[in-house]
Amino acid sequence: MTSSPLSALPLHSRAHDEAEAPDGEDRVQRAAGLAALHRAADAGEAAAAWVRELARRQPVEVHGRVLELAAEAIEQTCTREIIPGNDDELTAELRHRLDGGVLLGAVSLETVPELTGGERIALAAVAALALAMPGTALTRYERELPHLAQVMDEAVAAGRAAAEPCR
Repeated sequence: MTSSPLSALPLHSRAHDEAEAPDGEDRVQRAAGLAALHRAADAGEAAAAWVRELARRQPVEVHGRVLELAAEAIEQTCTREIIPGNDDELTAELRHRLDGGVLLGAVSLETVPELTGGERIALAAVAALALAMPGTALTRYERELPHLAQVMDEAVAAGRAAAEPCR
């Protein structure tokens, strides 16, 4: 698990706080926004860890690599890509790593990654949520990100529960 680049973000300078919000309301809003960003990063890192677990258990190495790339994209879209002021334009590579192809694995093969039905559904949900998070940075991210992060956590929990027991 990598450390989030959000930990290095300052809330704002003290002079900026005093100039804009003598009553502290703006400061509270910024603190809520920063907490939301950290919550999304935590959910993204946990989801990426789960996707890496799925990748490690793939008997076909290239399917595992597709899942590993998806895990990296989940981490990136849930951290650096949701910082407010971002232009909300994910790169084509990030979008590709999180599109429906993650469920199909390496397209050159006749097989798909070995996942249970519940894991496939959870993986699709996690990928969709990771793609949605950067778009919140232009709206009410302090309200939206915690909700999306909670749903992402629930999708991962459902995916873990859907794993078949080891034989």
